[in-house]
Amino acid sequence: MADIDRRTQEGKRLSNIAPTTAELLSEEIDGEVYSYRLVPQCRVCKAPESIRNLVDTLLLQPQSYRQVLKYIRPLEEKLGVEEKELISYDSIRNHQKNHLPMDKIIIRETVERRAREKNKSILEGVDRLLTPEAIYEVIAQKGWEDIVAGRVRPTLNQTMFAVKQLQELDDKINSHFRPEALISQLNAIIQAMRDVLPEEWLNKVLDKINQIEEEYVFEEPPALEAALLQDELDEENFEEELD
Repeated sequence: MADIDRRTQEGKRLSNIAPTTAELLSEEIDGEVYSYRLVPQCRVCKAPESIRNLVDTLLLQPQSYRQVLKYIRPLEEKLGVEEKELISYDSIRNHQKNHLPMDKIIIRETVERRAREKNKSILEGVDRLLTPEAIYEVIAQKGWEDIVAGRVRPTLNQTMFAVKQLQELDDKINSHFRPEALISQLNAIIQAMRDVLPEEWLNKVLDKINQIEEEYVFEEPPALEAALLQDELDEENFEEELD
């Protein structure tokens, strides 16, 4: 009986933390929750081949969903696609996430992620979603896959160029830390405190800063002295052993 109660409680706990079906069938795109309708068959996949190929091409150009529909709608009308079978935003998203080849899914997801960083609308944008960052990331990813798979071996010049670029990136990251900038910021904080705080409170704050600084500075020396003393003793013992 206790085991049944425990399993029941565990089941309730899991049901409370598990996502609902509605949550699993939705995601946020362009700041809006976008829900998907379950359909028995992908409308894009069962559309005429010319439409299916056009959708795949437009997704990788890459175009927003609005632009994809704009380009395929005349073709649907020309081929006499019934209204109930017309491709929608849901159809495109489901097809993209579930039926594109994996390498193309990765490319499209990279494009969308980089487009969001530039505040481009995935759903309603009228311009292509392509960004320089997406191009570089896809090229780098594909190049790395070729190297790992053994299809490509970097030449000596390419290797040296990669090393140089990596060094420049590391130097750029390290150059962001400038002690003089930190000191300037601290001076600005202190000046702001002097301008805003009453003299009594200012003195209390400065005294506290000095107290913390002294505690921080003088925490280490005892351990350091002990280490130096131990080194001296070790040297003396070593010399005695030699004698």
